[in-house]
Amino acid sequence: MLLNNDTKPPDVPQKQSFFEDFKEFTTETTSHGIKYVFHAAYKWVRLIYLVLWLAAVGYTISIVFVSCKKYFSMETGTKIEEKTIPVHESGEVAITHPTITVCPNNIISKTYLAKHPNLDEVMKKLRYFNESETPSLFSDPKYEDYADMTYHDLMWQGRPRVGLLQCTYFAHDCRFIDPFNKPDYDTKTYHWDDSYNGSSHNHYEWEVSLSGSCYRINPRGDLWAKVGDYGEIRLTFFTDLNDYSSASKEEPEYGYLVTFTDSGTYSSTATSGFFMSPGNVYKADLRKYKEENLGPPAGKCDIESKNNVYGSYSINSCNKLCRDQHVMEKCGCVHILPPHPENDPDNEFVGCTLKQWAECGLRETTEFTKEFVNMQDNKVHCEHCNPACMEVWYEATISSSRLSTFYAEAKLNELDGLINGFKLNEGNATEDYKIAKETVYENLMVLKVMFTSIQESTIKEYYKYDYTQLIGDVGGQMGMLLGASLFTVIEFIHFFIKSFFRGFRNNVNNPRSPPFQRHMDMDSLN
Repeated sequence: MLLNNDTKPPDVPQKQSFFEDFKEFTTETTSHGIKYVFHAAYKWVRLIYLVLWLAAVGYTISIVFVSCKKYFSMETGTKIEEKTIPVHESGEVAITHPTITVCPNNIISKTYLAKHPNLDEVMKKLRYFNESETPSLFSDPKYEDYADMTYHDLMWQGRPRVGLLQCTYFAHDCRFIDPFNKPDYDTKTYHWDDSYNGSSHNHYEWEVSLSGSCYRINPRGDLWAKVGDYGEIRLTFFTDLNDYSSASKEEPEYGYLVTFTDSGTYSSTATSGFFMSPGNVYKADLRKYKEENLGPPAGKCDIESKNNVYGSYSINSCNKLCRDQHVMEKCGCVHILPPHPENDPDNEFVGCTLKQWAECGLRETTEFTKEFVNMQDNKVHCEHCNPACMEVWYEATISSSRLSTFYAEAKLNELDGLINGFKLNEGNATEDYKIAKETVYENLMVLKVMFTSIQESTIKEYYKYDYTQLIGDVGGQMGMLLGASLFTVIEFIHFFIKSFFRGFRNNVNNPRSPPFQRHMDMDSLN
C-alpha cells in the first residue's frame, strides 16, 4: 500500500544517552548547585561549579565515613544526673532508709570459747593455710571433738551475748512502729536454725557471714526517712569488751563494722564498710546513688541477671557465688551458708565442717583467691560475672565525737538489768561483770543515721555517639554543602534504578525503547 505524500511517518522515539538523562535529571532534583554544572551560561562558571560540587561531595563522603565509624565503635561514657526524691503519699519529701548491717568485731565470744576448750587454738590454726599442718589438723586427739562442727554453726552459736540494745525511729521504739508491729509482717526464717524465734524483733534479722553474726536493721527497707534529724534512725549498742576473745583482742580494731546497702544486698558481698568503736557517738550522713549500665553490644551489664543465693544480683554477689560453686565442686561444701538458698533450688549448699575446711576448703579457697585475677597468665576466674544493669548504693559521710560521761551516767539506770537480762556473768572465764559509769562509757556506742539531701544521683552509662547524633551530623553536612535531604538521596537512587532498567531493556531486543522520562514514574519499570 502506497503512502500519501502528505502522510508523515510515525514518530520513532530517539535513544538518549545516560549523560543526557542525567543532565535532564539535574534540573529536577532537589539538590542545589548541581544543575549549574550542566546549565550555567558560561563554561568557566560550569567548571567552577563542578569543582565546588565535587569537593562538597568528597568532603560529605568523608564526614559520613567518619561518623559511621564513630557510631559503630559504640564508645560509652558515664554521666551523673540529679533528681529530687519524689513526694511520699504522706505529702512530705521522703526517701527509704537503707538496710544497716552491723557486724561485731568479736566474731566468736570468749564465753563460748570458754565452754569449748582448745577451740580457740583450732580457730587460730584455720586462719591461714599451711600445707604441712592444716590438712592433718584434726588428727590431733585434742581437736577431734570439733571435727564435725560446721563453720556456719560456730559463727552462729558463738556470737556475742549482747549487741543491739535499742533502735529508735522518730523517737519511737522500732519494735512498736509500723510495719514491724504487724502480726503478719514477713519475718525471715533462719534456714540454718529452725529453733530460733526472732519474731520479737521484726526491725532486724540476722546474717551469718565471715564477719560473724551480723544485725541487719531495717531488713526490707521499709522505713521512710526525711532530710535531717527528724528522719533519723538511732541505734545503741553495748560492745561487751569483757567478752572479747583472745583472737579478737589481737586485732587492732574493736567494736563494729557497719555497712549501708539496699535491702537486697548483704554485707558478705559489700566491698566496704566503716569501723566504729565503743565510747563514741557516730553520725552517718547518707546520700543515695543509682548506677545504670548498658547491656550488649556496647555495654557489659548482664541483662539476664536475676537474684542469686546472695540476694540482689551484682558483680560482687556473682563472684561470691562463683567461689562457693568452685569450693562446693571440689570439697562438697561451702564455708558459710548463703542467705537465700531458695533462689537456686537446683543446687543444695552444705556448710563445711571444720575438718572438711581444714582438709580441702581452706586450700581451695586460697588457690581460688590467688588465681581470681592471674595477671601473669592473663587468666580471670568467673568471667561470666558482669556488672548489674542497675544497682543502688549509699554514700556515707561519717562524723564522731566521744560519748559524754554525763550521758553514760544517765544510762546507768536503764542498763541496770543488763547483767541479769543477758546473763553476762554466766560462763564468764574472768571476773564478774559490774555495771558502772566506766563500764557504760567504755562499751556503749550510739549511731545516728540520716539523710542530708533530697537529691538522688544516678550514674548512667550512655553512648557517646548515638544514632540521633549520626543522623544530625550526616544530614547537617549534606544539607549545608549539597543542599540535599533524605528525599534527594531517594531521587538519586530512583534515577539510577530507572537508568539501569532502561539500559537493560534497550539491550534486550527492544530498539524502540522510549527515552528517559523527565517525570519519573514507576510504571515505566513495568
